[in-house]
Amino acid sequence: MRFFLEEAATAGDIVELSSADSRHLRVVLRKKPGAAITVVSANRVFAAELETVGDTVTARLLHEVAAYGEADLEVILLQGLAKGERMEIVLQKAVELGAARIVPVACERSVVRLEASRAANKQQRWQKIADSAAKQCGRIRLAEVAPVQSLQQALASLPEGCRIIMPWEEADGQDTGMPFSTALAEDKPQAVAVIIGPEGGLTPEEAELARAAGARLVTLGKRILRTETAAIAALSIVMYEWGDLNGE
Repeated sequence: MRFFLEEAATAGDIVELSSADSRHLRVVLRKKPGAAITVVSANRVFAAELETVGDTVTARLLHEVAAYGEADLEVILLQGLAKGERMEIVLQKAVELGAARIVPVACERSVVRLEASRAANKQQRWQKIADSAAKQCGRIRLAEVAPVQSLQQALASLPEGCRIIMPWEEADGQDTGMPFSTALAEDKPQAVAVIIGPEGGLTPEEAELARAAGARLVTLGKRILRTETAAIAALSIVMYEWGDLNGE
């Protein structure tokens, strides 16, 4: 498991870990001074040794270690709000697969409806889940969980030149939309956004909104996938073709 620093540090520095990480090391892992841990600072990975263990944990950065870098593709997931555990599964797996940013989207058919205060609390919880996933799977960068947005807001927030792909159950690959493979046969972009609908799917109006923003509407085949399955499948396909899941 890796521990991330907010500030930049280098070998030889004594650093203070966050309160959450300090508690995890002290209470859950029961680490003592002298224990070896791995610390990430400004996308650099260090072997470290615990100096003090208490309400605050400090560690000395010993030396930088070779670390696998992030994929050279910025992946953004626009995920329709889903109920409870499904949303959390999507967040966890999206981070493991390499997503840089996850945007929870309030869609027309979303069963979940969040008022402002509840949405803010959910975002905090979701960010913790994303952070934990990044630490567990060995990433060198934490993924951002954005505030809940409308689809229009989420599309407007995408970086310039971002490729947009939207798997849609009403796409047949012929009259409506295109096969996923056709969209992936285009030149590799620097950033790609994948839009996944909630349990009830995306409406034709939302599909048209995405198409107007430049989205490729694609089909994932004849079977109707659950929202969490669709997200994992689509991200895996994108990261295999354009990212780093193919081992190259």
